[in-house]
Formats: sequence, C-alpha cells, structure tokens
Amino acid sequence: MVQGPPFETYYDSRKHFDRYFRSHARQMGMRAPTPAHLRAWATAARKKLIDLLGLKRMRPTSPRPRMTESVDCGDYLREHWLMQTQRYVTLPFYLLRPKGAGGPLPAVICPHGHGGGGKAAVAGVGANPAVAKAIQEYNYDYGVQFARAGLLAFCPDARGFGERQEREARADVLASSCHMLQLMGGPLGIPVAGMWTFDLMRLMDHIQRRRDVRRGRVGCAGLSGGGLQTLYFAAADTRVACAVISGYFYGARESLLQMPGNCQCNMVPHMWANFDQGDVGAMIAPRPLLIETGDADTLNGAPGLANVFPQVKIARKAYSLLKAQDRLRHDIFAGQHRWHGTEAVGWMKKWLSGR
Repeated sequence: MVQGPPFETYYDSRKHFDRYFRSHARQMGMRAPTPAHLRAWATAARKKLIDLLGLKRMRPTSPRPRMTESVDCGDYLREHWLMQTQRYVTLPFYLLRPKGAGGPLPAVICPHGHGGGGKAAVAGVGANPAVAKAIQEYNYDYGVQFARAGLLAFCPDARGFGERQEREARADVLASSCHMLQLMGGPLGIPVAGMWTFDLMRLMDHIQRRRDVRRGRVGCAGLSGGGLQTLYFAAADTRVACAVISGYFYGARESLLQMPGNCQCNMVPHMWANFDQGDVGAMIAPRPLLIETGDADTLNGAPGLANVFPQVKIARKAYSLLKAQDRLRHDIFAGQHRWHGTEAVGWMKKWLSGR
C-alpha cells in the first residue's frame, strides 16, 4: 500500500482564502484623491453597503411605540418601551432619561454586543449575576454613563439577544441567536448585521418624531458587536450625527478571515470583496467619529494595533480630504476588550450639544 502525503498538504483553507483575500478584497475601497471624488465614492459606496446588508429587502411598518414600565434609578429614570419595526417584529428598548434636565435633549442610541444579556448590561440592569459580572468586566453600562452626562440613552435589544433571543438560546441569558438568524436570513439576502441595522434605522425614525429629543442631535455608540452595529448604521444612515465605535475597528483579514471562530454576525456576504472596516468608516465622514481600541484586545488579531492603524488611516484620509480632521479621534487605551468611555462620553456630548 502506497502511503500518500498528509491530508493537510492537499488543501489549507486559511492559506487558500488568505491568498484570495489579498487579490480580490476592497474592490470598492476608498481611494479618492480629491473631495469631489470622495463624495462621489461615498454615494456609490453607501448604496452598495445598503444592498449588501439587505436593507431594501425588509419593509418597515407603523412603529406603534408604547411604554410598559418606568423605574426610578436615582439620578435617571429607566423606561421600558416596545415598538414595531416590521410586521410581526417587535423591538424592545430601554430609554434612560436624566432627571432634572430640561428638554428637548440630545440622544444616543446604544446598541449592545455579545455577552451582556442584550440591552440589560448597557442599561445597567444587573439583577442577574451573570449580567452584573459583564457590566463589571467590560464597563458595559455605557447607556447609564451617557444618561448621567445629560443625554437621552436609547438601549435596544438586537435581534437574537435579551428579550429577542430565539427559543433555542433562552437557557443562558448571555447567549446569542446569531447562528440561527444567519442560517435563516443569510440565504434570503438578509444577514444578521442587516437585520440589526434595519432595526436601528426604524428606532431612529421613532426618535426623530419624539418631542423630547433635539432634532438632528442623535448619535450612536456601541462596544464590540455594538461597535459593528454602530459602524454599519452610521455609514448607511446619515441621520447619525456622531458615532463612537469601541472594540470593532480592525482589518477583516487578520481579525475575521484568519480568526474564523468569531460569531457569524460578522459575516456579510460579499462585504470583504468590496470594503474593509476603514472603508466603511470613511463613509461616516465628515460626521464626528471616535474609535476606541484596547492595546491588548485579542480581537485586533495577531498583529495587534498594527492591524488597527491601517483601517484608521483609511478613514482619516476621508476626514482630511473634507477638512474635518478634528472630527476623527482614535482613543487607544491600555487594556483588553472593553468599553473605555474616558473620552467617548465627553466627545458625544460635545458634538451633540453643538459646541
């Protein structure tokens, strides 16, 4: 019997797709040499992004918002709301309302990431010990931090989390349903990231109609998967006046293609063939954008910060072309994957207050 070579010599998928990535990625990347070219690129790129996320394949419905609960949390009120985004699709969210603040106020949409029980951690609802631990470990209650800074904080549950977990995931409050949603929606042209972006756009529709919110002064800020949501939402919807992306701004090749164990919500069909994260960030220009990066965050990939800087550079070029260099800030902090917030809260308040 003839002994053949080891199986791994026939085909190594990481090496194969790494080579493919190098030769086929970023076909619509931001390479504009002038402001006019940048504006034309941004228009075409945003249209492509909206198509990749499947946003036109979902139909909005009347929101019919209703408050179901109000809890006094000392220096702010926590209201529980329900609204519709599509027919038969309900979006629950907390509204954190600062006490004693006159209105209307600027507002921040605060999407969550994984591992915090959905909106609960962001809104500081730590009755569950696992959620309380996540708040402590990741400094996860940034909705509360924004409310205490005098902003209205809207903290929604993304599909597959919190009150919106699929039944198969409900045994663990921290578990997500991304895998199931991707299997169902992806083949229909609606990836999980698209579902999340669509719901945030519908929440923005509702916020824009509220009398307690300053019109045109609505930002978005999120950690990890919440950073993913903020990145796509702010790029696709120009109503987002200011953005903070924490723990989610790095090269896709080193952080996602070479680390394929990451959650399926990162996988948007044809995204990398067209854009890397820096390109999507460039679509936000010239609106204020702050990026938070922990220098020991393992999601940055094997190169660490060296996988982050090139993406920030792509976005920074767009801001520079539009003479808006002061509207892009990169906050690098010592630590692992978590919300930093040291500059982010003040940054958001500064730009949304119009000063």
